[in-house]
Parts: sequence; structure tokens; C-alpha cells
Amino acid sequence: MDMPGQAGEWDAPATLPPENAMSRRYLRMLEKWIPAGAGFFGLWPERPDCGHFFGGAHWYGQETIGPAEAFALASASPEYDECAGGVARADLRRMALQAARYLCFTHDTGPDGCVRPHVPGVRRENCGTKWGERGAGFFPESQCARTVAGLARICLLLREDVDDETLGMVAGIQADYAARFGRMPPRSGVYVDTQMEENGWTSWGLASAALFLSGRPEAADWESMARRWMFDTCAAPQDSRDFGAFGSGTVREQCWKTFTALPDYWAENHGMVHPSYTGAGVLSLMTVGSQYGLWGKELPPELFWNRRRVYENLKALTDGAGYAQAVQGMDWHYLPAAGSEAAHAVASVFFDDPDAAALQRRGLGNAERRQDGNGGRLYDPELAANAHDVQDPMLMRELLIAQVAHLYLLHRLFGPGAAPADEAELEVRLAGVRVFPHAGFAHHRHARGQTSFSWRNSIMALPLTREGICTMAPCAEAFLGHPVVEGHPDSHHLRDVNVTEDAGGFVAVLVVDRCQETLRQAALFASLPDGRALSFERFTALEDVQLAGLDQGFLQIINERFARLAPNCRGSRTLYSPDASKEYQGWLGTDEGRDVVDWLGRPAWVNIDDRMGIRFIGTGRTVYHNRHYFKPYRAIADDLVLSRQVKRKTLKRGEEGGRLTAVLVPEQSHQDTPHAELRMLLGPRGSVCLITDGFLAATMFEGEEQVCPFTLARPSRFQVFPGTGLVIRGDSCSYEVRLAAARGMCAAASHVISVEGDVRVDATCTGTVYASSLGGTPRVSVGEEAEYLLKSGEVRTIVG
Repeated sequence: MDMPGQAGEWDAPATLPPENAMSRRYLRMLEKWIPAGAGFFGLWPERPDCGHFFGGAHWYGQETIGPAEAFALASASPEYDECAGGVARADLRRMALQAARYLCFTHDTGPDGCVRPHVPGVRRENCGTKWGERGAGFFPESQCARTVAGLARICLLLREDVDDETLGMVAGIQADYAARFGRMPPRSGVYVDTQMEENGWTSWGLASAALFLSGRPEAADWESMARRWMFDTCAAPQDSRDFGAFGSGTVREQCWKTFTALPDYWAENHGMVHPSYTGAGVLSLMTVGSQYGLWGKELPPELFWNRRRVYENLKALTDGAGYAQAVQGMDWHYLPAAGSEAAHAVASVFFDDPDAAALQRRGLGNAERRQDGNGGRLYDPELAANAHDVQDPMLMRELLIAQVAHLYLLHRLFGPGAAPADEAELEVRLAGVRVFPHAGFAHHRHARGQTSFSWRNSIMALPLTREGICTMAPCAEAFLGHPVVEGHPDSHHLRDVNVTEDAGGFVAVLVVDRCQETLRQAALFASLPDGRALSFERFTALEDVQLAGLDQGFLQIINERFARLAPNCRGSRTLYSPDASKEYQGWLGTDEGRDVVDWLGRPAWVNIDDRMGIRFIGTGRTVYHNRHYFKPYRAIADDLVLSRQVKRKTLKRGEEGGRLTAVLVPEQSHQDTPHAELRMLLGPRGSVCLITDGFLAATMFEGEEQVCPFTLARPSRFQVFPGTGLVIRGDSCSYEVRLAAARGMCAAASHVISVEGDVRVDATCTGTVYASSLGGTPRVSVGEEAEYLLKSGEVRTIVG
């Protein structure tokens, strides 16, 4: 019989440290889920003492290994509460071992004829087959590491109850995985599809084999290869030029030409910079680290390489619910029910990071409240039964209980982690602007939430309140325009992009040719220090085309019902506009016929549920789509489009196809939105200048550097902006702004003045303000502080 290692190497079950405050919280989540999990367990009569979860025929054995490990870990806790769990400790152990045996028999190494059952409601393509994916290629075969490693952990946790037959079969599975990948070099992949996750789980499988079969002569080679996969899980291009010492050689020698991260430590998968897959690199420190910790082994240094750098990105983008902002869209569930805080848990435990500890508790508290609202399930049972998931059936999302189990084991092995930072101090530390040129986005964390602007993969801007993606969905192509040109499929050809940090925020200028270079998209987007955003975008034909449609200002609004997260996620949203307010209910339907589509005309403003105010001027009409049918389901969410054009439009070369000008104000009440200031000034061709209360943003999309005059009708009061000139004459005024092509500027008003007569005002960047009479004896008042009467032709310092 194929037994692990040498006889007597690990005959006793793993000894876990005592429970702590954090492990207990995850244990309570496991206990609440166990009654539901037990209801999804079924016996498999093909072999003795076998059973499976969720029908036993999902991908890679994951439907069974996750619940089995959750049961095994709960049973191993001296504090497991049988009354709360509803299942006796002995029964948990029995079901976990029966599940492990089922997986052994149905693996590629199991006897012929032992295949997964045909069960209604599961993945039909997996029924009647084995898992292990032998011959299916690297991606599916390597992904089985999660199940392979889970089997090893169950054997160690429940060693006293594991029979020799089961041990032998698990050993055979470990050896099989090592035989497939023990000599294969790690994969490289940066753009479009990172190999970060694949390299991470392959290192997990190889480490499991080396630990479980530690007495074999090949084990040392397997562990050496596992370490190589660990290092290359988070390898970046600059590592190939790092000649610093690492192990017995250098970083360069360890990395060579294998990269999984962009140079700014983001990971890109499914064609977008993806927080889930970036997080996978950090999570490998939890999964592989716990495998070593369970065996009482020291964690390899390769397992830590670049993890802290990757985590710092995720930390900065984490919102009020504990989720990292998806700056280029999200193709999985927007609101995962559990485990989204795992990267923070890793940083809290291994990096002793107080900020991470605080963010972990945000996410965990959110998950706990959602689970309580679902009666112990991770997802609402009715939703799981009726929604069309990215990978049906939706019921399989309950497998996130595996992440809860992994977090429980992490804290049980390595302790509660750092003491959490004060939330207010945390927000001060994390506030500010970050620009990631390789990932292709700018991000601003401010007092009202977060704002991001992406110019690569998905051209979009995403304004979030502090509630984050529990309010605004991270849908691709948010806010910035999406054109459709007849006969010319969409494409992105970047002409210019520049991001400038200015006045405590950022201003981005983007020029990109779309739709096979037939349409030019030019955008100015300024994220202001207080969280407001100014936006201008226009589309211009580069040749004669038929514009078939254009959406600008698209925002997707979460409309879920989570009983314990109200009043935000209460299952309804109110849209306010000048003419009326209307409440839209969020619920899941079975066909598009129940959707509500309201055309609102051309309102001057809208307010989303007292959570986001928007003043705007657009070419098209405003539409609110109260959705009830989703395929695939990512969240129950409504669509707001500020400017939609649906009628076919013939454009001659140089003609404008559409524009949208807006100011967005997070966390603004609907009573205040009508009073939000938005002024668009007239300027030279190819330029734009916007003013809102306290700020000016401008750019020149093309042309040589010059001083551009921007005019507007004379207001009652004038804002003075450093570095600009202001000419007030008669019924009009103009701001003079020095601009370079495709370079944006944003300035905060230094003063507000009142003027009688004709005056020129110049404000220096050092704070001095001069007023010059343009004739007559004008009067200038600076706020409530001072008043100046100028003589004809006089130049006078009024501030400074």
C-alpha cells in the first residue's frame, strides 16, 4: 500500500494552538453554516464509507473538499459548540472522512469505474467523470492543488480516525500531483492573464506532496520546486534586474524571465487589472503558509517575496465594506459573501499591520451580518436557487465556506494578528492620490470615499462613496463613454494620457481613438481634494461614419437587500431629479419583461438615493433602468445613463458625436444637488475649462503650449485661482490659463472677490493677488475682509 513518508513520521494528529479572538469569530461562522452544509451532504454507495457535498460533481472536487475541511476544522476545535452547529463532533469527523474517501476513489488515481455521479442541478459535463483532469492541460490540472492539499490537511487533522486505505489513496494523489508538476518550471504571464493564481496553487500542491510524503527521496526536490513556484507567484519584471542576495544566489537568478505582476505590483486577469487575482498572490501566503504551519514547519522565504508590495495596493483601494475597488470592472460577484477580507488577514498576521487588522474587521463584520441575515447560509437561499451565476449553479457560491475555514486555520496556527488601528487614523494615513502607470489607472482616496480613472483595458471612471461597492457597482466602462459605430467594432488606440496630482487630488487628460480609429474620445477628469469630481468628455468623428449609439455617464447602482446592512442595502433606491423622485425596488426576476426603463428627458441634475449628486449637461437623454433580470448574476443593480443616444447619426469628419459635462458629489443630499455649481467656459478650439465651487480644471487636448482665455457671463462673485489671470470687463469675464497639449491643470480658489467696474486680477502661485484697473475707478472687495477703490490705470496688491 502507498503510505505517506516513512512509518511513524506523523502518526499523531496536528496539534493546534489554543483558540484566540479572531479564530473564534471564524469558528462561529463555521458553526452557523454547518446545519446547511450537513443538508447538502449525501452518501455515495459505490464504495464503503463515502459521501460528497452538493452532488459531488462540481469543478476539481471543490464542491466536496471545502465543506469537508470546514467540518474537519470545526471538529478539531475544543470550543466547537454542538448545539450551535447542530451536528455532533463525531458526525462532523465522519462526514469529513467520508468526503475525503469519495474524492480519493473518484480521482484519476482511483479505481476504474469510480466516477462522479449523475445528479440533477450540478455541472453535467463533470458527471460520469473523474476529477484530477489528467490530460486536460496545465490550467485545470494544476487547479486541483486546492483539493489535493485539502485532502492532506484532513488526514493530518483527523489522523486518529484515518484508516490505512484512505491514507494510501491520499498519498497516491499527492505523488500523482508531484509527478505532473515536480519538474515543470513556473509559468510567466503579466498582461491580460496573469499566472499569479496558477503559480500560487501549484506551489500549494507541490508543498503538500513534499510535506505529506516527506520520507520519500523525491520530497526534497518537490519542496525545492515548490519554493520556486512560490517565488514566481509574485514576481515582477524589475526582479530580473535585482542582483541582491536571495537564498544561495540572487533575486535575478531566482526570477530570471518569469513574471506574474505588473511593475507596479498589480495583477491583470480576464483582460482587466483585477483585485481578486491580485489578491491571489497574497492569499498564497495564507494557504501554503498554513500547510507548512500545520506540519510544524518554518515558512520558506520564497513565500513572502513581493507579497507586502502587492498587499499595499489592495489596502489603499479597500472601501468601507472591506472590498478592494475594481478600477477596471469586475467579472465575478461584486459582493462576495465571505472571505473578501483574507488579504487583510494575511497582512495583519504576517506583516503585523494594524491597518490591515482594522480593514479585516470591516470585511469580516460585513460577512457576519450577511450570514446572520441568511440564517447561516452565505447567500440568500431563494437567490441561490434562481440566479444565473457566472458558473451555474449559483448554489456553488456556498463553497466560499472554504475561505472561512482557511481563515480560521490561519488564525488558529499563527494567532490573532496585529491590534487594529483606529479607523479615523487609518483613513488619514490611506488618504491621497496614487497613480499606477503600468496598471493604467489613477486612484484618489478622500474623505467621501474613493475615485478612480482608468485609461487601459476598460476606459472608465468609478466614483465611490465611503460605502463603496455596496452602493456603486464596479461595472466595466463606468461613466466614460461607450460608442457604437456601424461597421467599425470597438478598439482602443491611445493617443495621449497624462495624470497630474494637483491640489490634493488629480487631473487626468485622455485622448484615445475608438472603433477602428474612426472616432476620437477626449476626456478631462479631475478628482478634487474634497471628493467631488469634474468631468468633460466628447467624441469627434475622424472620418465619415454612422454613429449607431453612444452612452455617456453610465453608473450601475447596487440595489440588493441584506437585512443586517440596512439602511443602505435595503432593497430599494430612490432617484431624485428636478421633476420628481421615484423609488425603484431591487429584486430578482426570471425575464427581462419585468424590467422598468424610465426615460427622464434632459434634467439638469439627478441624485442617487441621497448618496451621489450629479449636475450635468449631455447631448443625449437620461435613462434609469431598474433591472430585475441578470444573466449572469453579479449583483442586483440598476443602470443609470446620464446621456444616451440611440438614433443613428451621420457624422462627417470633424463633427462632434456627443459630449457630457458633469460634476459628481459623493454623499450629497438631494436637497443640495440643485445648488451644486457647474460652469463650462468658452475657450479656444480643442480646449475645455470647468469651474465648480472652489475649483477650476482645464486642458487643451491639442496644439502648442499657450495662454488660453476662457470666457463666461459675468457672475455676481468671482473666484480667484492661483496661476491664472482674470479679466472682468462689461457683462463678461475671462480666465487666462497657461496650458500645454494634453496636460491638465486643476487649481483651488484662493479667494472670492466682488467687483464693480472693469478690472484685471492676477494671482500668483505664491499667494499674492494683484488688481489692475482697466479704466474708471473700479471697486474690489476680497471676501468680507477688505475693500479697495482703484484709480484709473492703477495696479494694486489686494492680497499678499
